[in-house]
Amino acid sequence: MKKQAIFLLTLVLTLFALPAAGVAAESYGKSSLTVLMYHKLSDDPAEAKNAFCVPPAVFEADIRFLKENGYSFCFASEVDAVLNGELPKAHYVAVTFDDGYESDYFCALPVLEKYGAKATFFIVTAKIGTEDHIKQEHLVALSASGVVEIGSHSHHLHDKTAKEIRSVFDSGDVKQIAGDFQENAIRLEAITGKKVKTMSYPNGIWTKEADKALRAAGFSATFTSDDKQALTAGTPHGRINRCVDFELGELLAK
Repeated sequence: MKKQAIFLLTLVLTLFALPAAGVAAESYGKSSLTVLMYHKLSDDPAEAKNAFCVPPAVFEADIRFLKENGYSFCFASEVDAVLNGELPKAHYVAVTFDDGYESDYFCALPVLEKYGAKATFFIVTAKIGTEDHIKQEHLVALSASGVVEIGSHSHHLHDKTAKEIRSVFDSGDVKQIAGDFQENAIRLEAITGKKVKTMSYPNGIWTKEADKALRAAGFSATFTSDDKQALTAGTPHGRINRCVDFELGELLAK
């Protein structure tokens, strides 16, 4: 009898501990969101002072930190859904990479697969297969991994200097800008067989007119490199540049 009483008490406590039928809906709502921006991963001492380069071990430590601290990973294409409360409530992080270096494949991908983390890689198509940049076959493998989303970072526009890029955007020639990104998307889609829905601006330079034209051209989410740019649905999203001057926890606390 004593064993039966203990069993019944345990069963009752278990049933009361289960979530009610309507609780799941309450998990949708306001979430926290951080967008991180990486570029190149390298141990080369010559890159030690490069503000856009971090050692592979630091990247792995970052991903491990995010996992251990309860962050949920989302793709760049999911950022607006998070902001609109369309995904379960959580502490989200969108990991992004710009430019398309070979380290995306050799250093970043193994870490993402190891921890089951997501990341979006914004590729400059004119640089595919050039020195230090990702080869086409590695881009295919990256896209097919299941933990990676491929986005646009322009075709030839990023070949220009920051001053020249600013001049193009200030000229108001949105047709030229949209055309360059569309060329990028066409090439990426031919390589990966997947629709390109997201893009990041070269050097973070953008205008409202250009952003409107790019969204009309089919890009559903756009990103700049300004960490002061607010994360607001339907506008370019700011990102935190991951440099080695700070611990990741310090950057997230800013």
